[in-house]
Amino acid sequence: MTSIQRHAGTALILSFVAVAATFCASKNFIKVNYQLPLQPVELKETRVALTVKDMRENPAIVTQSAKKALKNFSGHFALIVAKEKNDEKLVGAFGLSSMIREIFRHRLENAGVQVVAEEDIEEFMVEIVLKEFQLDLQNRKWIITMNYQANLIKQDQVVAGEMITGSAERLRVISGKNAELVIGELVSDVVNRLNLSDFLKAAGA
Repeated sequence: MTSIQRHAGTALILSFVAVAATFCASKNFIKVNYQLPLQPVELKETRVALTVKDMRENPAIVTQSAKKALKNFSGHFALIVAKEKNDEKLVGAFGLSSMIREIFRHRLENAGVQVVAEEDIEEFMVEIVLKEFQLDLQNRKWIITMNYQANLIKQDQVVAGEMITGSAERLRVISGKNAELVIGELVSDVVNRLNLSDFLKAAGA
C-alpha cells in the first residue's frame, strides 16, 4: 500500500468516526436496522423499475410525545442492512421515502431481481405507496405503525397489488434505543411480508 493510499484510508476512517460521534451526540438520526429474509426466495431473472410514493395523510413521522422524547430528531434515518444477523452494512443516511426505496431495492436485489432506472418505461414498475408511517410514545411504550400498498405496473396499468399493514411496540428505555429497535423490527417484518413470487409473477419472476 502506498503512502497516499494509507493517508486516504486513515482520513476515511477518521471521517466515519467523526460522523458516528456526531450522530451519537446529537441524536439527529434514528438508526434503522433492516434484516433481509434469512431464507430469501430465488426468482427467475427479472428487471423492474422501483419508485416510492409518499401518500401519508399525516406527514409527521413522530407524534408530539415521541418528538419530546427523541429531542433533536431531524426526520432522517441511518440505514443498516443485514443479510445475516452478524452481517450488517451501513448504507447511509436517508429521508423517509428514500430509505423505504433503498430497503425495497435491497429486498428485490437479494431475490435476484435487477432494479433499473425509473425512466426505463419498457420495464415493469414496482410502486410502493406509503400510506402510514409514524412513531408514537404512549404509557412508556414506543409504538410504530407502517402501512403500504405495493403495485406492479406495466404501461400505466396495475397488474398486481397488495396492501400490507403492521404495528409493533416496545417499552421505552432512557437511551431511546428501543425506539430504534422497534422501527427496525417492524420495517423488516412488513417489507419481508410481501410475497415476491406471487407479486412479480406477471413480470415473469
